[in-house]
Amino acid sequence: MSRKPRVCMYVEFLYPVLSNGRVAFAGGIEVQLAHLARGLVREGFDVTVVTGDFGQEDALVVDGVRLLKAFPPLGGVPGLRFFHPRLTRGLRAIRRADADVYLTQGATLWAGLVRESAAAMGRRFVWMLGHDYDSMAELPHVHGVRDRWFARRAIRLADAIVSQTEHQRQAFRAAFGRDSTVIPNPVALPGADRIADAGGDPVVVWVATYKPAKRPEWFTRFAERHPQVRCRMAGVVPVPPLSDLQWREAQEVARRCPNLEVLPTIPHERIGEFLRAASIFAHSSPAEGFPNAFLEAWAHALPSVTAFDPDGLIERHGLGACRDDYDAWEAELERRIADPARRRAEGARARAYVTTHHRLDIIQHQLAEVLHGVLAEH
Repeated sequence: MSRKPRVCMYVEFLYPVLSNGRVAFAGGIEVQLAHLARGLVREGFDVTVVTGDFGQEDALVVDGVRLLKAFPPLGGVPGLRFFHPRLTRGLRAIRRADADVYLTQGATLWAGLVRESAAAMGRRFVWMLGHDYDSMAELPHVHGVRDRWFARRAIRLADAIVSQTEHQRQAFRAAFGRDSTVIPNPVALPGADRIADAGGDPVVVWVATYKPAKRPEWFTRFAERHPQVRCRMAGVVPVPPLSDLQWREAQEVARRCPNLEVLPTIPHERIGEFLRAASIFAHSSPAEGFPNAFLEAWAHALPSVTAFDPDGLIERHGLGACRDDYDAWEAELERRIADPARRRAEGARARAYVTTHHRLDIIQHQLAEVLHGVLAEH
C-alpha cells in the first residue's frame, strides 16, 4: 500500500478506558483492546475505534487512535432503540471508518453486523474469541435467534480468527471446523519499583464484575470466615436492565465485616495502586476467556488462587493454585496467607511469566502479522 493500512475495531465501551477516569468503567476486554489499538498504531496502522457516545467529542484522537461515536449505550426508546439509534448510528459509524480490515471480539450480534458491513464495502473482517464459551457450538452466552444467527455468520465468514489460548483453539476447531491463530492477551508492565510485595502483610483482593457468573459470594464468604484477614474487592457494577443484586449483597456483608472493603469500578489508570497494596489475588469465576485481571495481578507480582486456569498455566508454571470447589479454594488461600515466602516466590514467577509471554510489544506484533496476512490475501 502507498498509505498506512486502515483497521477499525468495534468496541462499544472502549472510550471509558481512554477517558482518563471521566467515565467509570474498566472491563477487561476493553482494556485489552485499548492496548491492542494503541499497539497497532505503533505497528504502522491507521487505527479507528467505533465506540459508544458518552458525550465525548466525535473523531477524538487519543494516543493516535481515532474514536468515532456510535450511539449512547442507554439512549433511545425501549423496544425501538435497537433500530434507532443503535442500528442507524452504529452502522453509519462503521461505514465512516472506511477501514481496510474490521475487527471485533466475542460472539455477539455486533460481530455479525460489523462483518456484514465490511463485506458490503468489499473489506476484510477478523474475529477474535473473547471467552471460552465462544468456542462452543451452542454459543451458550448468546441469547435470541437473531443474535445467534449474526454471531454464527460472523464466525463462519470471518477472513481470519484469533483465539486466546490453545484450549480455545482446539475446542473452536472441534465445534466449528475452523482453525485460529493463538495470540495471548497483552498487559502493560509496571516498573519493578511499582509492583506489590507479595510477602508483606496478607491482603487478599478480588477484581471482576459483580454478577452471578463471577461468584463474588465466594470472596465475601471467605472474608466472613477469616475476620483477621484484610479483604478488598472491586469491579464493574451492572446497570439496568442487568441486576446489581450481587453488588448490594457484597455491600451488606461489608457492613457487618470490618475486614471487608467493597469498592465499585476502579478506573484502569488506578488499578496499579489497588494491586500494589495486595499480597494475594483471588478469582472465583469458573469460566472465562483469559481474564485481564489475571494479567494485571501477575504483572504486579501477585500469586493467584483461582477457580479457572487458562491452558493450565497457573498450576504448570507455579503461579498459584486453581481449585473449582469452594473448600479447596479457601484452603489454598489459607495456605498462602500462612506462608509469605511462598507468596513472594509465586508472585515473582507470575511477573516473569507475563514479561515473557504477554508483553505489549510481542502481542501487538503478532496481531499485526495476522492483519497484514489478511490484507495480503485480499
